[in-house]
Amino acid sequence: MDTHRLKYFLRIAEEGSITRAASLLGMAQPALSRQLQLLEEDLGVALFRRNRRGVELTDAGERLRSSTAAPLRQLELAVQYAAFPLARLKRAMLIGIPESAIDVLAAPLMTRLGSAFPDAQFAVTVGSTDHLVEAMLKGSVDIALINPVPDDRVFYREILTEEFVLVGGPDSPLEPEKPLQFADLVELPLVVPRSTTGLGQALYNAALRAKVTIDYRITTDSTRVMVCLIESGLAYGVLPLSACGREFAESRLRYSRICEPVLTQQLGVAATEQLDLPRELVVKVGNALREEIAALIRSGSWRADLLSPEPWSPRRV
Repeated sequence: MDTHRLKYFLRIAEEGSITRAASLLGMAQPALSRQLQLLEEDLGVALFRRNRRGVELTDAGERLRSSTAAPLRQLELAVQYAAFPLARLKRAMLIGIPESAIDVLAAPLMTRLGSAFPDAQFAVTVGSTDHLVEAMLKGSVDIALINPVPDDRVFYREILTEEFVLVGGPDSPLEPEKPLQFADLVELPLVVPRSTTGLGQALYNAALRAKVTIDYRITTDSTRVMVCLIESGLAYGVLPLSACGREFAESRLRYSRICEPVLTQQLGVAATEQLDLPRELVVKVGNALREEIAALIRSGSWRADLLSPEPWSPRRV
């Protein structure tokens, strides 16, 4: 089968329009329509149906898209990297980091990756573990720092574990030297994450063990929204220290440790099983991420415990 027709098919599926796809491919629309017709004749199925906005995949089209997109891209990359060294990556490296780690990790990581890959470009996606896993599976993130997830499509290696603390506004009575029991924490007006991984899972498990119900006031999928609401005095929140280092230093937020039980989260480096970049490159980027986090922990910039000092190689979670 002509791989060019598969490329045309994937571009139409991505754009949802034969007209837009033809324009981006530099082809006349009738010529692209003809190539699609030939592909459908080869397969003996209709791949698209028309709608008011253009076209949408049929069930057969969706099966073809899901089974060919990654292998075709890997083939193109294999040809590309046979001719170019790793340092001359011809597209942006797609990195995912949790929002809670932006302040402590973003700048040092980009500095390290820029040194390791001086000719490469980087695109950084920020979000929850759920969001980053979904992005990796769609191919819009190559490698990410996430909480562990029970998904056999993801390779994962733990890097660190860090403690959650109760965070309040500048006028709150919280003090690091005065821990608060988890059962007392649930009596406060809380803003909690919508995600069920990471912090959401830690809160749920702790509530089950303590036999209490978390009476939250607000939910959000944004760490920055949580910090803003806490600083304004509207709510308390549970966050890692790494999420609020600047606010603590400027006395804009206060915190207390949580006990009985202590709440923690694990973070690790992850990639999908269908690696969208050469394996050697993904390993190099993963190890650069691990090395930078290890350096931040050793320096005290990231108050966490390092779990994996050894080099990373993708394996299933």
